[in-house]
Amino acid sequence: MHKKTVQTSHILSAKTEKVWATISKASGVNEWLPIITACRLEGKGEGSKRICTTAQGDMKETILKIDEEHKVFQYAIDEQPLLPIGNIVGTMKVNSKDERTELLWDLDFEISDESQFPMVKQAVEEMYRAGATGLETISQ
Repeated sequence: MHKKTVQTSHILSAKTEKVWATISKASGVNEWLPIITACRLEGKGEGSKRICTTAQGDMKETILKIDEEHKVFQYAIDEQPLLPIGNIVGTMKVNSKDERTELLWDLDFEISDESQFPMVKQAVEEMYRAGATGLETISQ
């Protein structure tokens, strides 16, 4: 297994408080991430379970961190049908940039076949770009 990270950065024309409120509630991902068709949350806060439905099947996640002070949201993807990767942790950090918001969205994971990394990286970047656009739209 090879440890990999995909780092993305997005500038959103939306207020930081609204973007953070949307991310930190953990539910409703289907409202801003196009690949997700439904989303439900079991439990509340850190340790809760999130089930996000895609056309390929369910992604099962555990919410690891909701840091209100530093606006950091972190989740583990325990099961997913989309990519040939495992031990997945996503981290979203929101920063104020004047009237706009900087979203740093990273994915750490392990991949057994390193030749698949370029495809995985592109897929993650495209998914996160679509998610950032959705967050921007919903946070107006």
